[in-house]
Amino acid sequence: MASDDNSNTKPANDAALSANTLKWAAIAVLAGLAIYGVQGKTSAENELAALQGEAVSLRKAVDDAAAARKSSQDEIDRLKAAQTDSLRQIEEGKADVSTAMAKISELETKSTALGKEVEDLKAKLAAAGDNVSKLNAALDAANKSKSAAEKAAADAEAAARALRAEVDSLKVQLESARKDLEAAKASAAAPAPAPSPPTTPEANPAPAPTTTPQPASPEPAPAPPAGSPPAPPSPAAP
Repeated sequence: MASDDNSNTKPANDAALSANTLKWAAIAVLAGLAIYGVQGKTSAENELAALQGEAVSLRKAVDDAAAARKSSQDEIDRLKAAQTDSLRQIEEGKADVSTAMAKISELETKSTALGKEVEDLKAKLAAAGDNVSKLNAALDAANKSKSAAEKAAADAEAAARALRAEVDSLKVQLESARKDLEAAKASAAAPAPAPSPPTTPEANPAPAPTTTPQPASPEPAPAPPAGSPPAPPSPAAP
Protein backbone atom coordinates (compact mmCIF):
# COMPACT_ATOMS: atom_id res chain seq x y z
CA MET A 1 0.00 0.00 0.00
CA ALA A 2 2.91 2.24 0.91
CA SER A 3 4.43 1.70 -2.49
CA ASP A 4 1.12 2.56 -4.08
CA ASP A 5 0.93 5.74 -2.04
CA ASN A 6 4.45 6.62 -3.05
CA SER A 7 3.71 5.86 -6.62
CA ASN A 8 0.59 8.04 -6.50
CA THR A 9 2.41 10.90 -4.71
CA LYS A 10 5.22 11.07 -7.28
CA PRO A 11 2.94 11.75 -10.31
CA ALA A 12 1.14 14.32 -8.27
CA ASN A 13 4.41 16.07 -7.51
CA ASP A 14 5.40 15.81 -11.14
CA ALA A 15 2.10 17.29 -12.17
CA ALA A 16 2.45 20.09 -9.68
CA LEU A 17 5.97 20.74 -10.94
CA SER A 18 4.81 20.72 -14.49
CA ALA A 19 1.99 23.14 -13.60
CA ASN A 20 4.43 25.49 -11.90
CA THR A 21 6.78 25.22 -14.80
CA LEU A 22 3.98 25.97 -17.23
CA LYS A 23 2.84 28.79 -15.01
CA TRP A 24 6.28 30.37 -14.93
CA ALA A 25 6.72 29.70 -18.61
CA ALA A 26 3.42 31.38 -19.26
CA ILE A 27 4.44 34.29 -17.04
CA ALA A 28 7.73 34.50 -18.92
CA VAL A 29 5.90 34.36 -22.21
CA LEU A 30 3.44 36.98 -21.07
CA ALA A 31 6.29 39.12 -19.76
CA GLY A 32 8.06 38.73 -23.08
CA LEU A 33 4.85 39.55 -24.91
CA ALA A 34 4.32 42.52 -22.63
CA ILE A 35 7.84 43.74 -23.27
CA TYR A 36 7.44 43.13 -26.98
CA GLY A 37 4.02 44.85 -26.88
CA VAL A 38 5.48 47.88 -25.09
CA GLN A 39 8.26 48.01 -27.65
CA GLY A 40 5.73 47.51 -30.46
CA LYS A 41 3.50 50.20 -28.99
CA THR A 42 6.45 52.60 -28.77
CA SER A 43 7.46 51.68 -32.29
CA ALA A 44 3.84 52.02 -33.43
CA GLU A 45 3.55 55.37 -31.70
CA ASN A 46 6.76 56.48 -33.33
CA GLU A 47 5.52 55.23 -36.68
CA LEU A 48 2.16 56.89 -36.04
CA ALA A 49 3.91 60.19 -35.20
CA ALA A 50 6.00 59.81 -38.32
CA LEU A 51 2.90 59.03 -40.35
CA GLN A 52 1.11 62.02 -38.82
CA GLY A 53 4.13 64.22 -39.67
CA GLU A 54 4.10 62.82 -43.19
CA ALA A 55 0.36 63.45 -43.35
CA VAL A 56 0.86 67.06 -42.23
CA SER A 57 3.65 67.42 -44.77
CA LEU A 58 1.48 65.84 -47.43
CA ARG A 59 -1.44 68.09 -46.44
CA LYS A 60 0.88 71.13 -46.61
CA ALA A 61 2.21 69.91 -49.93
CA VAL A 62 -1.38 69.46 -51.15
CA ASP A 63 -2.24 73.00 -49.97
CA ASP A 64 0.89 74.34 -51.64
CA ALA A 65 0.04 72.42 -54.79
CA ALA A 66 -3.52 73.79 -54.66
CA ALA A 67 -2.19 77.33 -54.16
CA ALA A 68 0.30 76.78 -56.99
CA ARG A 69 -2.52 75.40 -59.15
CA LYS A 70 -4.66 78.43 -58.33
CA SER A 71 -1.73 80.77 -59.06
CA SER A 72 -1.08 78.89 -62.29
CA GLN A 73 -4.76 79.13 -63.21
CA ASP A 74 -4.71 82.87 -62.43
CA GLU A 75 -1.59 83.24 -64.56
CA ILE A 76 -3.26 81.22 -67.34
CA ASP A 77 -6.35 83.46 -67.11
CA ARG A 78 -4.13 86.56 -67.14
CA LEU A 79 -2.19 85.27 -70.14
CA LYS A 80 -5.45 84.45 -71.92
CA ALA A 81 -6.73 87.97 -71.19
CA ALA A 82 -3.39 89.41 -72.35
CA GLN A 83 -3.59 87.27 -75.48
CA THR A 84 -7.12 88.50 -76.14
CA ASP A 85 -6.03 92.09 -75.52
CA SER A 86 -2.99 91.59 -77.76
CA LEU A 87 -5.18 90.16 -80.53
CA ARG A 88 -7.54 93.11 -80.14
CA GLN A 89 -4.60 95.52 -80.26
CA ILE A 90 -3.26 93.71 -83.32
CA GLU A 91 -6.61 94.11 -85.05
CA GLU A 92 -6.75 97.75 -84.03
CA GLY A 93 -3.13 98.15 -85.20
CA LYS A 94 -4.05 96.62 -88.56
CA ALA A 95 -6.92 99.11 -88.83
CA ASP A 96 -4.61 101.95 -87.79
CA VAL A 97 -2.02 100.80 -90.34
CA SER A 98 -4.67 100.80 -93.06
CA THR A 99 -5.80 104.27 -92.00
CA ALA A 100 -2.19 105.46 -91.85
CA MET A 101 -1.46 104.06 -95.32
CA ALA A 102 -4.51 105.87 -96.69
CA LYS A 103 -3.41 109.04 -94.92
CA ILE A 104 0.11 108.63 -96.33
CA SER A 105 -1.28 108.27 -99.84
CA GLU A 106 -3.42 111.37 -99.33
CA LEU A 107 -0.43 113.30 -97.96
CA GLU A 108 1.74 112.18 -100.87
CA THR A 109 -0.90 113.47 -103.30
CA LYS A 110 -1.07 116.77 -101.40
CA SER A 111 2.74 116.93 -101.30
CA THR A 112 2.91 116.49 -105.07
CA ALA A 113 0.29 119.22 -105.58
CA LEU A 114 2.10 121.50 -103.12
CA GLY A 115 5.41 120.86 -104.88
CA LYS A 116 3.83 121.96 -108.17
CA GLU A 117 2.40 125.05 -106.45
CA VAL A 118 5.83 125.79 -104.96
CA GLU A 119 7.43 125.60 -108.39
CA ASP A 120 4.74 127.92 -109.80
CA LEU A 121 5.29 130.32 -106.90
CA LYS A 122 9.04 130.22 -107.47
CA ALA A 123 8.50 131.15 -111.12
CA LYS A 124 6.11 133.95 -110.08
CA LEU A 125 8.63 135.09 -107.47
CA ALA A 126 11.39 135.24 -110.09
CA ALA A 127 9.09 137.25 -112.38
CA ALA A 128 8.16 139.49 -109.45
CA GLY A 129 11.88 139.99 -108.71
CA ASP A 130 12.44 141.10 -112.31
CA ASN A 131 9.47 143.45 -112.03
CA VAL A 132 10.83 144.82 -108.75
CA SER A 133 14.21 145.46 -110.38
CA LYS A 134 12.50 147.27 -113.25
CA LEU A 135 10.34 149.24 -110.82
CA ASN A 136 13.40 150.16 -108.77
CA ALA A 137 15.14 151.40 -111.90
CA ALA A 138 12.02 153.36 -112.89
CA LEU A 139 11.76 154.72 -109.34
CA ASP A 140 15.40 155.83 -109.42
CA ALA A 141 14.76 157.57 -112.73
CA ALA A 142 11.59 159.14 -111.30
CA ASN A 143 13.50 160.29 -108.22
CA LYS A 144 16.12 161.86 -110.45
CA SER A 145 13.39 163.53 -112.54
CA LYS A 146 11.70 164.65 -109.33
CA SER A 147 14.94 166.16 -108.07
CA ALA A 148 15.41 168.01 -111.38
CA ALA A 149 11.78 169.16 -111.30
CA GLU A 150 12.10 170.32 -107.71
CA LYS A 151 15.25 172.26 -108.63
CA ALA A 152 13.49 173.80 -111.65
CA ALA A 153 10.48 174.66 -109.48
CA ALA A 154 12.77 176.27 -106.90
CA ASP A 155 14.49 178.28 -109.65
CA ALA A 156 11.11 179.29 -111.10
CA GLU A 157 9.90 180.31 -107.65
CA ALA A 158 13.03 182.42 -107.15
CA ALA A 159 12.50 184.04 -110.56
CA ALA A 160 8.84 184.70 -109.71
CA ARG A 161 9.83 186.28 -106.41
CA ALA A 162 12.33 188.51 -108.25
CA LEU A 163 9.63 189.49 -110.74
CA ARG A 164 7.16 190.25 -107.94
CA ALA A 165 9.78 192.44 -106.22
CA GLU A 166 10.41 194.26 -109.52
CA VAL A 167 6.65 194.70 -110.08
CA ASP A 168 6.27 196.12 -106.57
CA SER A 169 9.14 198.53 -107.25
CA LEU A 170 7.53 199.60 -110.52
CA LYS A 171 4.19 200.11 -108.77
CA VAL A 172 5.89 202.38 -106.23
CA GLN A 173 7.55 204.33 -109.02
CA LEU A 174 4.23 204.59 -110.89
CA GLU A 175 2.46 205.89 -107.80
CA SER A 176 5.21 208.46 -107.26
CA ALA A 177 4.95 209.53 -110.91
CA ARG A 178 1.18 209.94 -110.58
CA LYS A 179 1.61 212.10 -107.52
CA ASP A 180 4.16 214.22 -109.35
CA LEU A 181 1.77 214.51 -112.31
CA GLU A 182 -1.08 215.61 -110.07
CA ALA A 183 1.20 218.18 -108.43
CA ALA A 184 2.32 219.46 -111.84
CA LYS A 185 -1.29 219.76 -113.02
CA ALA A 186 -2.24 221.67 -109.86
CA SER A 187 0.78 223.95 -110.27
CA ALA A 188 -0.09 224.67 -113.90
CA ALA A 189 -3.72 225.51 -113.05
CA ALA A 190 -2.79 227.91 -110.18
CA PRO A 191 -2.32 231.76 -110.98
CA ALA A 192 1.21 233.02 -111.44
CA PRO A 193 2.63 234.60 -108.27
CA ALA A 194 4.03 238.13 -108.08
CA PRO A 195 7.61 238.52 -109.12
CA SER A 196 9.99 238.35 -106.27
CA PRO A 197 13.39 239.95 -106.03
CA PRO A 198 16.04 237.99 -107.76
CA THR A 199 17.96 235.62 -105.68
CA THR A 200 21.10 233.78 -106.19
CA PRO A 201 20.31 230.70 -108.23
CA GLU A 202 20.99 227.33 -106.74
CA ALA A 203 23.85 225.32 -108.04
CA ASN A 204 21.72 222.51 -109.39
CA PRO A 205 18.09 223.44 -109.73
CA ALA A 206 15.70 220.52 -109.77
CA PRO A 207 14.32 219.86 -113.25
CA ALA A 208 10.66 220.43 -113.80
CA PRO A 209 8.58 217.30 -113.77
CA THR A 210 7.53 216.13 -117.14
CA THR A 211 4.04 215.07 -117.95
CA THR A 212 5.17 212.06 -119.91
CA PRO A 213 2.88 209.22 -118.90
CA GLN A 214 4.58 206.27 -117.24
CA PRO A 215 4.11 202.83 -118.72
CA ALA A 216 1.64 200.51 -117.02
CA SER A 217 3.03 198.08 -114.49
CA PRO A 218 4.02 194.85 -116.19
CA GLU A 219 2.11 191.73 -115.34
CA PRO A 220 4.10 189.02 -113.51
CA ALA A 221 5.55 186.51 -115.90
CA PRO A 222 3.97 183.04 -115.68
CA ALA A 223 5.99 180.42 -113.89
CA PRO A 224 7.92 178.18 -116.30
CA PRO A 225 6.88 174.51 -116.45
CA ALA A 226 8.67 171.99 -114.26
CA GLY A 227 11.92 170.75 -115.76
CA SER A 228 12.47 173.82 -118.00
CA PRO A 229 15.34 176.24 -117.24
CA PRO A 230 14.31 179.40 -115.35
CA ALA A 231 13.59 182.49 -117.44
CA PRO A 232 16.12 185.32 -117.05
CA PRO A 233 14.88 188.26 -115.00
CA SER A 234 13.48 191.15 -117.04
CA PRO A 235 15.50 194.35 -117.01
CA ALA A 236 14.41 197.05 -114.62
CA ALA A 237 12.35 199.89 -116.04
CA PRO A 238 14.32 203.11 -116.56
